[in-house]
Amino acid sequence: MRHYQELNANAVKVQPNSNWPVWRGKALAHLRSVIAQEKEDQKPRDWHWVARPDNSRLVEIFLWEKRYDEAWQEASTGGCSDRLWLRVAATREVKHPGDAIPVYQEIIVTILKRSNNSAYEESVNLIRKIRELMTRLRRENEFEDYLTALRIEYKRKRNFMKLLDEFKE
Repeated sequence: MRHYQELNANAVKVQPNSNWPVWRGKALAHLRSVIAQEKEDQKPRDWHWVARPDNSRLVEIFLWEKRYDEAWQEASTGGCSDRLWLRVAATREVKHPGDAIPVYQEIIVTILKRSNNSAYEESVNLIRKIRELMTRLRRENEFEDYLTALRIEYKRKRNFMKLLDEFKE
């Protein structure tokens, strides 16, 4: 990201009405080829902590450029980190709330694997966001079904269940 920003700054500095679109295209093409090579070279690993190649770098660039539809497309086709997915979903929920809901639901599953109180609170914050989006879409019954499914899936997480009780109101 830093290199891309420097390329942009230098292109504009050298020539204010520069060929930035040409340089941008070359930079993105290079980055896409690097990502494709990383994905091709990736060997199957048994280690879950090894990062898998994804489109995080492209998504980050498009978010920086405020090209939110392109960021969504790259995240959807090639994946990205959970941190970036949250940013992409937050930008997407404005005009396409239905697209953001499954992203938040998937991230909640990941967060709950941490099994601690801060993870539970983080999950509940996302659940509030899901409720807000589903209410906007008039899918309140679907939200209730989602809560029921969470209660069934995570019934052993007592502290999480206590936090979910706030949604009974």
